[in-house]
Amino acid sequence: MIKYDPNHNSFKQSMIVVVFTGMWLEALLHQEIVFKHGVEVFKKYDFKSYREKLALLGIADTDLLDSVDSFKATRKELVHEKAFFDSGEIKVAQKEAELAHKIMESISHALGN
Repeated sequence: MIKYDPNHNSFKQSMIVVVFTGMWLEALLHQEIVFKHGVEVFKKYDFKSYREKLALLGIADTDLLDSVDSFKATRKELVHEKAFFDSGEIKVAQKEAELAHKIMESISHALGN
């Protein structure tokens, strides 16, 4: 069903999903890396990409890793919005939220959670 949403609730909820998925992913990766490899290894990986952290945890699914790269770029653009550095790409918030949710499910499944 499609209807006019003057308050942009769907858009706002989708943005919340994207932002909180990033927070969830950061927390999950921190916990999993520390648990499996220790604090010192985590410190070495702390500022590395999601792709590198997931690879350290044994995730090699290139489709998932590509999705995570795309998600990271979207999240960064949303959270660190810079009006004068527009990428020229139009994204649909609801589709990005669907991608974020799929990433959470896929990573949880891959890590056995």
